[in-house]
Amino acid sequence: MKRYLIFLLFIPIAFGSEIRWFSFEEGLKKAKQENKLILMDIYAQWCHWCNVIENTTYRDPRVIKLIEKYYIPVRVDAEKRPEINKKYNQGGLPSTLILDKNGNIVWGGIYVSPDEMVNLLNYFRTLSPQEIQELVKENQKRIQRHQKRFLKKTRPKEPSQKYIKKTFKSVKLRFDWDNGGFYGHPKFPEEELPHFLMLYSLFFNNNEAQKMLDRTLEGYMKLIDPVEGGVYRYSVNEFWTEPHYEKLLKDQADLSTMFLNAYALTLNKKYLKAALSLVDFAINRLYDTKTGFFYNSQGADIIDEHGTLLMTGEEYFVLDKEEREEAIKKLGYAPNIEKVVYFRTNALISQALFYAYAFTKNPKYLNIAEEVLKNILEKGWTGKGIIYSLEIKKYFLNSNVYTLEALLTAYQITGNKQYLKKAKELFEILDKYYFSKKINLFADMADVGLNYNRISFIDDIVALNRRLSIALYQLTMFTGNMDYRDKYKKIISHLPSNINLNTAIGFMLELYPPTIVHIIGDIKDKDRFVLSSFTVFPYWNYTQFIDKNDKELLSRLEYPAKKETIAYLCNIDTCFFEIEKSEDIRKQIFRVFSSYKNLF
Repeated sequence: MKRYLIFLLFIPIAFGSEIRWFSFEEGLKKAKQENKLILMDIYAQWCHWCNVIENTTYRDPRVIKLIEKYYIPVRVDAEKRPEINKKYNQGGLPSTLILDKNGNIVWGGIYVSPDEMVNLLNYFRTLSPQEIQELVKENQKRIQRHQKRFLKKTRPKEPSQKYIKKTFKSVKLRFDWDNGGFYGHPKFPEEELPHFLMLYSLFFNNNEAQKMLDRTLEGYMKLIDPVEGGVYRYSVNEFWTEPHYEKLLKDQADLSTMFLNAYALTLNKKYLKAALSLVDFAINRLYDTKTGFFYNSQGADIIDEHGTLLMTGEEYFVLDKEEREEAIKKLGYAPNIEKVVYFRTNALISQALFYAYAFTKNPKYLNIAEEVLKNILEKGWTGKGIIYSLEIKKYFLNSNVYTLEALLTAYQITGNKQYLKKAKELFEILDKYYFSKKINLFADMADVGLNYNRISFIDDIVALNRRLSIALYQLTMFTGNMDYRDKYKKIISHLPSNINLNTAIGFMLELYPPTIVHIIGDIKDKDRFVLSSFTVFPYWNYTQFIDKNDKELLSRLEYPAKKETIAYLCNIDTCFFEIEKSEDIRKQIFRVFSSYKNLF
């Protein structure tokens, strides 16, 4: 192994790129001036195939010559320009597109080899303006058909148990019983399927769903780096054994909270271990102690400052700890850290760290979680919501939904009413600027093509609305304000009617409502009661500590003041039990969940 490694280190791919790439805006202007087609490359710093296409296709002399003569080359960083990525992404990265001079899609695909690119460029350069416009019209019609279908699916509907069962039947038909997840490849570890299976097994007493959950999480855990921790972005094959080695902050955050919910539900410690390996990787590799923020990703490969591929992830990440250190020493480079801060993913990791604190009581997690959230509020908050980043002062739904989630989680863990106050203010902004009357869902302020499809790391508008519905349920329970309930009921009724995991979870929110533990009492009892409640199943059980002297909030929630600390277990419609001992909380919550099985 080491002899092979040393040989490999001395033969890096070393081509010199000669293409002068333009920004999207510069490219459009130049294409109009010169009456040329645009070749657009959408990439990300963490993307393996983006490194491959840069070091092969875009360094091929034939390709360079054709681009220089007939095309305007435009390159877009998918993370820095999410509005362009959402509109033009062709299903993954790199996305390769031919556009007309006005930015309309003529053709789109993913990775293109050098020979294929030569053929592609030669073909489109020979088409007449009329033939180009015919292709543009065909693509526009396809997009319009997609939009019409989506609008039809978002017509108002009543939540039903029948739809939830139909969704589970569809999941079973597509489920890979040997490996977990859905049939086919590549396979991405996403949070919707496990959360749906958790809820279905819980409320329908379904052993099949529990087995599917276990099998899926076993698959996900195969993507965790055994040396440094952290989960890889996806598996090339159906067995979860051939990773693509990017590690995105978003995945570490989302999947760690998912694993902690699985641990809370099953008490299987392997899920706790998996979750902590993800947040610990994020702290060890992506956390910048100077700024108090997390960087966006660790790339799949080792590249130099010119983008030259020195060592692929397939070669590097199969090595053990000592061999990795040797490779880095010889190359003078490590896997590339994307040293860019985005508020959306920092909000996600803040929430994950609050979770990690609740399950471990390790103050390190709490301190970093609060620091990151505080920095987001100080540097990202404006009158129109949370900006995308310090450098990119644009507004997107995901930054605001994720920050709202983090604020509500911080409030549950700490009891600090300032977090609840900021959560209410943030939703007021969302309601004012982000609600689309056209589709009756929350969306980005600017029309970016409404990314209806789940494309790997691109946030699905349906998933964001499902998450927002849950946040609004929490706000209803924390404040007693039923206006929030009206909002989330409206969202749920307009989630797509076709089989969709997010819609099914939204329907469960209405039919099998989450519980909340209102803890009223002395501040000295706060942590004991709060952590006992929060760690039961935080995805579907929420926690609120109310100081016994807070007469205003007690009055609004219609609770009597008590001398001793006591917990009330409720859902949005009724209260079930008074709980005097923190150790009884878990048993009583699952007693309520069990009663749901007889509702229909």
